[in-house]
Amino acid sequence: MRTVLDEGLGRDRIGNYRIEHELGPTGSGILFQVRHQVLPRRAIVKVVHAAFASGTYAVQTLREACILEAVGHPGVPIVYESGLLPDRRPWFAFEVITGPTLEEVFAPGPVAIGKLVRTIRDVAEILEHAHARGVIHRGLRPERVIVTRRRRFPLCIPDWSEAIAHDASESSPPPDGTWGYVAPELRHQDSGWAERVDDRADVFALGAIAYRGLTGMPPFDADCDAPYIPARELCRAAPGRLAMLVDSLLSFDRFDRPSAREVRSDLDALLSGHPELQQHAALGEPAIDEPSAVAPDPADPTPHVVVLDRARRRRPRWTPSVHRVHYPDTTDDAFTDEDRTRR
Repeated sequence: MRTVLDEGLGRDRIGNYRIEHELGPTGSGILFQVRHQVLPRRAIVKVVHAAFASGTYAVQTLREACILEAVGHPGVPIVYESGLLPDRRPWFAFEVITGPTLEEVFAPGPVAIGKLVRTIRDVAEILEHAHARGVIHRGLRPERVIVTRRRRFPLCIPDWSEAIAHDASESSPPPDGTWGYVAPELRHQDSGWAERVDDRADVFALGAIAYRGLTGMPPFDADCDAPYIPARELCRAAPGRLAMLVDSLLSFDRFDRPSAREVRSDLDALLSGHPELQQHAALGEPAIDEPSAVAPDPADPTPHVVVLDRARRRRPRWTPSVHRVHYPDTTDDAFTDEDRTRR
C-alpha cells in the first residue's frame, strides 16, 4: 500500500476506514475508495496532497467538508467524518455517488426538451438551497453533475472543492474550471475578484449547461471570442419561454441574470404549462434518442424580446435567506436584516 500512497500517509488505513484502492488525484488532493472497518459502508476519502499539506488548499479542503455538511440537501453527498493524518493533512470521508454525469448524457447531442427542463430545474433547486445558506459553488459544469437512480434526489453534485461562503475573502483560490462554464466576473482574477462574485456566477454556469443540453454545443468557445448565438436560433423546436430563460442566464452583466430560485420557479411554471413536456420529464434513465421536437408556440415572441410574468428587479450583490440558528452555548440568535429593521 505504500506504493499507492505517498510517504506522508504510509499506511493502509485512514481513520476508521481501510483503503481499497486509489481513485486518482484532484486539483489539490487524492481520492481513495475505502471501507469502514466496522460498519457495512463504503465511502470516498479525500486527502490533501503532501505538496499542499499547509496553506490555502488545506483550508479549502476543510471548508469543502464543512460546506457539504452545511448545505444538507439530498442533491449533495453525505459527509461521514473528517480528521487529520499524523502529518497534519486534513481528510474527510463522504458518500459514494454512482451514475452517469451530464457530460456523458450530453455527449451524443441535444437531449429531449422535457428531460432537459427537469434536469435544469433540479440543478437549480440544489443551487437555490446552497445559495440560501450562503454557499457559492463556483465550479459547476456537466461532469460535476451525476444522474443518480438510487438516492432520494434524481441528481447529485458531488464536487464542491471550489465552493466558498458568500463572505469569503480573496484568500480563497480562484476557480480553475472549464472556461466555457465560468462566469465573466470569475475570469478576471485580479485583486478585486472576490467582491464581484456572488450566487449569479453559479447561475451563469447553469445557463451554459442548459445551452449545451438544448443545442448540443457550448455557448462560448474557450476564449469567448466568437459571438453568442441565441438558443432559439439553434433549437427552433424549443419553447420560446425556455430559450429566453437560457439566454438570460448567460447575460454577461450578472445583475441581468435571474436567481436560482427564479429559475426553478420559471421552469416549474413551464412544466405545468406544457403537459407534453411532463411526459418525458423523468431523469432516472436519460434517453438521448427521444425526439427533442416540441412544437413551438406560434404566440411566442421573437427570440430577441424578453417577456416575463413579473418585472425583475436588480438585486443587491448578495441576498441570502438567513435562518434562526440556536446554539447550546449561547442565547444569541441569528436574525435577518428585516428582523433587525423591525427591532
